[in-house]
Amino acid sequence: MIQRVEFRGISSQPRISPRNNAQAQNFQVNTNPIKYDYSKLAGAYQGIYGIKTANTVSFGKSLSAAFNELQSDIYTCRDKLNKGECVGWNVPVSKFIDQISVDLPSVYDAIKTNIVIDEKDGTIKDARTQLKKMPQGILYEMAVRPTRTSGTLPDKYKIEELPQIIRIEQDPNSPEKAYVLNTKGNLMTVLEDNDDVLMTNYGEITKLPDNNQSHVKITAIQNNDEYFKKFVPNPQPVIEKKWLPSQGEGTEIVIGMEDGRFVNEVIDSIITFIDKINRGEIVLDQFKAKEGAKNTQLAMLAGGFGSRAEYTNASSSGIFHGKKDGAQSTKGVFRTATGLTPMETTFITLHNAGLLDCSPEKIGIGKNIKLYLNKSGINKGNGGFTVDLYNKMDREGRKSLCIFPNDSMSRMTNATIKMNELMDTGKVAIAMIAKEVSANNAAKKLGIMKLNEDNEILEFAEKPKMDDIIKYGFENKGKCLANTFQFAVSKEAFKALSIIEEYLPTGANKESRDWSKVYVPIVMGLSKFDKYDDIINYLKANVKDVEINIPEKAIFEAKNALKGQKVYAVTTSEPWADCGNLDSLYYTTMQIANGDFKLEDFECKHVLDCINYDTGLITSSPEQKERIESKYDIKGKVMVVPQAKKVNSNLANEYTANGLITVNK
Repeated sequence: MIQRVEFRGISSQPRISPRNNAQAQNFQVNTNPIKYDYSKLAGAYQGIYGIKTANTVSFGKSLSAAFNELQSDIYTCRDKLNKGECVGWNVPVSKFIDQISVDLPSVYDAIKTNIVIDEKDGTIKDARTQLKKMPQGILYEMAVRPTRTSGTLPDKYKIEELPQIIRIEQDPNSPEKAYVLNTKGNLMTVLEDNDDVLMTNYGEITKLPDNNQSHVKITAIQNNDEYFKKFVPNPQPVIEKKWLPSQGEGTEIVIGMEDGRFVNEVIDSIITFIDKINRGEIVLDQFKAKEGAKNTQLAMLAGGFGSRAEYTNASSSGIFHGKKDGAQSTKGVFRTATGLTPMETTFITLHNAGLLDCSPEKIGIGKNIKLYLNKSGINKGNGGFTVDLYNKMDREGRKSLCIFPNDSMSRMTNATIKMNELMDTGKVAIAMIAKEVSANNAAKKLGIMKLNEDNEILEFAEKPKMDDIIKYGFENKGKCLANTFQFAVSKEAFKALSIIEEYLPTGANKESRDWSKVYVPIVMGLSKFDKYDDIINYLKANVKDVEINIPEKAIFEAKNALKGQKVYAVTTSEPWADCGNLDSLYYTTMQIANGDFKLEDFECKHVLDCINYDTGLITSSPEQKERIESKYDIKGKVMVVPQAKKVNSNLANEYTANGLITVNK
């Protein structure tokens, strides 16, 4: 969060602002005193955000007021009284350029500042910024210094040592909208061009000359390295398939959604996938049900408060939140370069694993896809509705529930089968699919674990810092075992959680029923210890953000319900990627193109049709690729996604009226 702005200097000549005639101030720039009317900067920003000049008593404070106004926090969703998770802030550079251009009379005049950014973990970054008049337009630059501990003085860094530099040069008359986004401490540039949203944190975007001669150039540099390293694509022949009759009967999947959390968009995405299946645009292998498939209940969490995929949440002005019903597009329903959403990618994995039949006329909302909407007003995070499924599971005789997220891309078919088979043994409370990742990628992003020789999970840490990963021995040769958030839970574990449930607080915390932070530690505590004090102490130390006050009787009743089951992991080397940030989805897409991330043939072909492996451009469709390359010169890591999509805002009401949505009030 930006908390203060320090004055660094001005190279503009003195000039009285037509907007405000307040008294000028003297400031020292290098060794030459320059007289400058500080009020004109406040006046320029006042035109955008209505900053009161009366509150501006010095040049430094005018900057502080301006940046406080310009810092628009980006939330995953919800209204002003019940916001989702804050994923960062944005700086609308195009508005800066348009408003400030008249205050820079000569070429190479500049206004320079230093922003101090305080992070949640106590570290801070310094961002040197400037607005500078250039021959072709106004340049906005932000250069971020390395992270340091709060309270220490900034060191002097050479330009090549700066971890990230963002430069946006734009003609004030250009119709495109440019932003700088800070998402969880990482800077990213965004350029909106009608239906296309171009994003980069490590590349270059230059608008080709047009009839209007409007100029835009975006540069994002990291550690002064090359923008992009070329790779060799590995195109695979696409084998034509025909739908064959299903063998055996699969199970059903329940899509859990939170009221106000992009419900209509999630439904719209599922309808689109079903239509593609029924029209023959997607053809899969013959469905062969696994033995006992109907013993398993499937669930997908499509409406939690998590901020993964924050780059899509924040990638355009249409997605800046603040509405009760959310934005017009969201994580989990964005189209990747495969042509599918992450949710649809998981549907195909479940089909291949013999659990969810995605054959034509077999798949459908109200058939093997059920919708669950929580309208209770109690925010239970990503785990709330799954506990409510316990009664349904018990009534229908299902032994376990397999849970999947809607914002990761994977094809862990064999691991899904093994996880399901492990649950059939009756010895497992929770089975998590674990994937080896680099410790750097896991730090502050993923849940990680330690296993014994039997793959029982001994310790679990949710998004730890790198120092803690090393200190507590989660790292081995630079690698960690990460929780892919694809896991199965036994009926016995749900029985135990239902007993504990009434002693957990409701409504006080946005993630009071989060699986990684609350439910998994509770089950692990019950399975690891026999004494009440040991269990309670473990829960108090490991259950996050929720007060633990559970009586002894309830603890032992829950432990007995667990019937000695424990928490295990299923390790795999199959393809998986958390699509939680621009980097992960970008590199996953490149892995698909070079054959390291195995998907269906039609998905791989779509990727190859959507990227330029010489320049580094990734788009969502071949048509979008052609459109972007006709207008822009691209170098480096540049990803393009569609502009926010409007859908039928009455979908949820229509499906509820037709009895196709189970509503919890």
